[in-house]
Amino acid sequence: MSYNQIDVQGLHEVLLNYQHRNHEEIVFDFEKATSSQLLNRPVVAVSSGTAALHLALAALNIGAGDLVAVPTFSYVASVNPVLYTGAKPVWIDSEEATWNICPELLAKALKKFNTKSKRIKAIIVVHNYGVPANMKEIMALAKRYAVPVIEDAAEAWGASINTRPCGSVGDIGVFSFNSNKTVTAFGGGLLTTSNSKWEKRTRFLASQARLPKSFYLFDETGFNYRMSPLTAAYGLMQMKQSQHLVAQRQEIFTRYCEAFKGNPQISWAEPLKGDVASRWLSAFRFNTSLKPQKIAQNLEKKGFEVRRGWNPLHTMKHLSAFPMIQSNISEQLFQEVICLPSGSGSHQRVASVKELI
Repeated sequence: MSYNQIDVQGLHEVLLNYQHRNHEEIVFDFEKATSSQLLNRPVVAVSSGTAALHLALAALNIGAGDLVAVPTFSYVASVNPVLYTGAKPVWIDSEEATWNICPELLAKALKKFNTKSKRIKAIIVVHNYGVPANMKEIMALAKRYAVPVIEDAAEAWGASINTRPCGSVGDIGVFSFNSNKTVTAFGGGLLTTSNSKWEKRTRFLASQARLPKSFYLFDETGFNYRMSPLTAAYGLMQMKQSQHLVAQRQEIFTRYCEAFKGNPQISWAEPLKGDVASRWLSAFRFNTSLKPQKIAQNLEKKGFEVRRGWNPLHTMKHLSAFPMIQSNISEQLFQEVICLPSGSGSHQRVASVKELI
């Protein structure tokens, strides 16, 4: 559905350029290449998107007992780093238009948890399926309450918010280049921030918190989160093709939209005016009268790889006790959303998919 083929020849050609050179140069060059596509903001290349999110929280000094606003309609990687720090998520439900974190519910949470003993210390925003969240309202709320915003743009490389790349609007942005992403390095992640203090702090922590001495010296706990040169090499190759790769996903999504045109029982998340969705996955919402789960089963029987919408995180056994600002939209999305084939070759399969719906 969304996993990428390995370009062996392309990787080989990149590696040939770094023969007899320090392999760390590949990581530095990857950082330069990604920074150039993120308004030249400082970036730190790391081992995964999850590592990037963990480092973002560490840079903000999020720790035991702190509260962090997190969307419930997301993959579990959006909350796991919060738990690593000992902090607690405050679940925020989705809005109808973008399916992302709802600004109105976020406002309620920020108002409710705004005392000295119980205050939200950070907001994590996820751009689900490559559709930008309502960052204008979210950033206004964050400014009002003086709370930093972390953009989880793991699914949104190539998406933009009023011409700015997703991940560059919040205080810190994080990306994933996992094997199923539109632009992949078969692993790896990225953190970006215009705050030089946070950039230096995350780079330091990602390298085991080693102090700059000629001998090994440490005075706090760090992480082994630096990106490997081989991962960076594949990422370098993909950066040259990134616009084309994003355009392919957008085209596949457009073909589905054309196929479903005129059917009021099928809808999709819409970015706000001026925003552009990268459409990592072609995610569609099917009215319950169409029996979405049966549609998914029929497609799978015919050999099409599909995914259901995210299972709301607040419904998971180990996550259900945390505070929730709820609208039930996320639970409706879980029942109604199906992610259709979106990877290479999906253009030719749109008509066949439509016949089974």
